[in-house]
Amino acid sequence: MKVELFPDRLAKRLGALSISTKSRRLGHHKGAHRSTKTGSSLDFSDFREYHPGDDLRHIDWNVFARTDKPFIKQFLDEQEMRVHILLDSTKSMGTDGKWDFARQIAIGFGHIALKSGDTVSFSTWSTDESFFFRKKGALHRANLSKFISKIETPSSNMDFADQALKHIPKALTVLLIITDGLEQLEKWEKLCKRLPGICRDVRIVTVHSSSEELPAFEGDVRLVDIENESVIEVSMTKRIVEDYTEKKRKHENELTALANKYGIGLLRSEVSEGVMDLFTKKMRQVGWLQ
Repeated sequence: MKVELFPDRLAKRLGALSISTKSRRLGHHKGAHRSTKTGSSLDFSDFREYHPGDDLRHIDWNVFARTDKPFIKQFLDEQEMRVHILLDSTKSMGTDGKWDFARQIAIGFGHIALKSGDTVSFSTWSTDESFFFRKKGALHRANLSKFISKIETPSSNMDFADQALKHIPKALTVLLIITDGLEQLEKWEKLCKRLPGICRDVRIVTVHSSSEELPAFEGDVRLVDIENESVIEVSMTKRIVEDYTEKKRKHENELTALANKYGIGLLRSEVSEGVMDLFTKKMRQVGWLQ
């Protein structure tokens, strides 16, 4: 029996979460986000169908009495966001549960945006093809889940930081990048330098697994790089493991510093923590969700 990647029980736990942003680049279509334009905040614009998690105070009860269906009032300064989710599909993302976890993050974040009436786009790629999805509104949450769930184990052997810009559309409010961040820092700097010119609100979620944090290998082992297939033989001693963990910690700290330098938000996540902890705790604590 195939296990559903993002079952309804997880979707329901997203509750009334919504994306918070200070970016002023909003779409021209109606949505659920207050723009920075003044003078129209009390001007009624239209109705939209109620979706679970919407503020009950915005339901028009007169319309409900006539139609027996709940509708939400919208105002002229409530506009949509344009949210793009970019998923790292390099081979290293296919190990230790990272791929399923990363896809859950993409689906969950997309659900939150679609529920608010936003336009959501998603992209990733494999060795042979590119994947792109774009829809607007809560009715397309199931379509997003299905689309991302069908993407097989990552197979790209091209560096993520080198390829990312080719797969990001223009005119975005929020850009979410999901990656393990393992590429060389020089390549990350080139990418981070370009991203603020594409979107003013860029967010990176780095995905980590338990075996990456503390390798369980013992004795003489032969390690093969999953992306470039290079081979190294090493005797796993306590000193070797300590050197590895120190280098990994240094790489992560320097990547965080790079993101801060260019005004990019970076949030660290671990597969073992579960995706709901990321949404309901970590993203709320840093102000990405409210």
